[in-house]
Amino acid sequence: MKISAKIQKISYTQAERIIDTRCPLGLFYVLKAGTYIGIDNSNGQAWTEDFPSFRKCKRWLSNPNIEAEVTTCLLF
Repeated sequence: MKISAKIQKISYTQAERIIDTRCPLGLFYVLKAGTYIGIDNSNGQAWTEDFPSFRKCKRWLSNPNIEAEVTTCLLF
């Protein structure tokens, strides 16, 4: 099963929780101090990257080569 490719804007607190717990799975971004932080948790590894613009962040998160198997997250 593939996860939804929808990119969700989240709060910094939510971002910290996703990075710490690796749940929920998905694609996320947060804006902090003028920097867009992309979080690719599509496979439970919570990869992060900083970007100067939303366009660059979205391009990184929208990588068409990303395909992940959904695993169970018990926290949400």
